[in-house]
Amino acid sequence: MSDATNRLPYCFFSSFSGLKTPLLFIFALVNLFFSNSSIAQETNSPLSFYGIGEINTEGTAINAVSGGLGVANSNGIYINNLNPATLARNRYTVFEMGVNMEGKAMQNNERRSNTFGGALAPITLAFPMSPKWSMSLSLRPVSGITYGTFSSHKLKITGEDSIITTYSGSGGLNKAVISNGYRVSKDMYLGLETGLLFGVINKDISTQNLTDNQSYLVKLADRSNYSGFQWKLGYLWRPKISKNYFLNIGATAELSQNVNVTRSIEIQTYSSSGISKLNADTLYRNPDLTTTLPSTYRIGVALERPGKLNVSLDYSMTKWNEFKNTEGKNDNLSNSYKVAIGAEYIPDFEALNGYFKHVMYRAGASYTQTPYSYANGAKLNDMNISVGASFPLRNISYLNLSLVAGKRGTLATNGVEEQYTKIVIGFTLGDFYWFRKPKID
Repeated sequence: MSDATNRLPYCFFSSFSGLKTPLLFIFALVNLFFSNSSIAQETNSPLSFYGIGEINTEGTAINAVSGGLGVANSNGIYINNLNPATLARNRYTVFEMGVNMEGKAMQNNERRSNTFGGALAPITLAFPMSPKWSMSLSLRPVSGITYGTFSSHKLKITGEDSIITTYSGSGGLNKAVISNGYRVSKDMYLGLETGLLFGVINKDISTQNLTDNQSYLVKLADRSNYSGFQWKLGYLWRPKISKNYFLNIGATAELSQNVNVTRSIEIQTYSSSGISKLNADTLYRNPDLTTTLPSTYRIGVALERPGKLNVSLDYSMTKWNEFKNTEGKNDNLSNSYKVAIGAEYIPDFEALNGYFKHVMYRAGASYTQTPYSYANGAKLNDMNISVGASFPLRNISYLNLSLVAGKRGTLATNGVEEQYTKIVIGFTLGDFYWFRKPKID
């Protein structure tokens, strides 16, 4: 039994309405995940043109509020998607879900634009298989393509006729994951994550000729279907260093993988509204292409006083120089890294009364050198700070809220700047009795 759940006061032991609660949540959210994935595609992100799009974090709202860290963190209540080894500390069934909302203000030296969008966070169910082994099933958004821009030019000097060209991208990659965590010894944990990667990326160029009142829209539609497997290894060492404190050291390795791609290019003709397709011809189709995804390595250190305090530091690196698209090109991406620091504080976890004594307060900050650079060669850096809390509901269940504010790039260095604010809302829904056979005396 984990340190945190051992110390839960009796007033939090009231049960939910049985197994149907998590199953209904899972059914509803999985259906939403597959049928409405475009919910993540509202925020305009020009950098998503490169590679497989902008990479989403695998973490939950709890990770987001701590600067995105968590390689060495686990309290036995919430699920840690960043390191499969930490799963072995989850001794009860827990279901996690959430949603990310983000507002962006992008500007260069000429103009400024504001956008807003939302996306589903990872959906995860974790449950114990034996006293030393726990497993989780998860659906996670991996990347998103969300860009759109246009240009126009006149065909006549008088400006009577013109051509409008639109460049747009949509879609992204998702991952269905099975993770296993095993407690090898008193202080050591190992983990393995197996993920099935899937998704569609669309990159389109549309042209509309307004000459002589002819406003047919012609689109060059480039569609790529991705499928393949990814693996991640996890490690956690958690020795007790004093009467009240543990030192957690965690690490993960996700090796470079080739994934299968089926790519097709069509030329399509639409009515002036762009809704009714009048004709389509396939120019190119190849079902035997591959894309090489980069490797990612993470290491984290945390000082933990169970049920009271956790202070953590994470470092991660992604080797984007290994990336190759279906044409064998790198898209001018370079290796990236991230440093994050965060803390968690609980006023009095063992208190029998006083709601806010059981709230988990968190704060964090991170600095990321992204894989993107501009014509002047200057790297695009990302810095953010975050605050939030987990509010107890019933049993080992929490409402997780986090606010993240940051900036990517600077006008002086990169010629472009993006300021963003994210609100992440998540639920940790746990119970002591889900998937457990009742004992009859």
